[in-house]
Amino acid sequence: MIEVISRLGRATAREIERELPNAPTYSAVRSILRVLTTKGVLIKEKDAGGRDWYAPAVSVAQIRKSAVREFVSGFFANSAVEAACALLGQRSVRLTKAEADKLIALIKEARKS
Repeated sequence: MIEVISRLGRATAREIERELPNAPTYSAVRSILRVLTTKGVLIKEKDAGGRDWYAPAVSVAQIRKSAVREFVSGFFANSAVEAACALLGQRSVRLTKAEADKLIALIKEARKS
């Protein structure tokens, strides 16, 4: 759900339900949204028509960093190197010069730390 809302910027429960593969019932979507709002992960706004809109409580950039951190921690034993190798080692990955330069700069910065 967080992925859908992050991608759309903000969404209604019905829009979220439509975007989810193998979505639970509409009632279940609303229940999960209520929990995420209570925990402060999402914010809820009402429009003039009374519809509830949900949006991330923090920036998409923060959500991405948190998701990557959790993913690397859980699947790669907290090794950024292993995660990067798994991603960049795929045959289909092609980097532009700008992307490669950015990665090289990040690696140089990490070496300094």
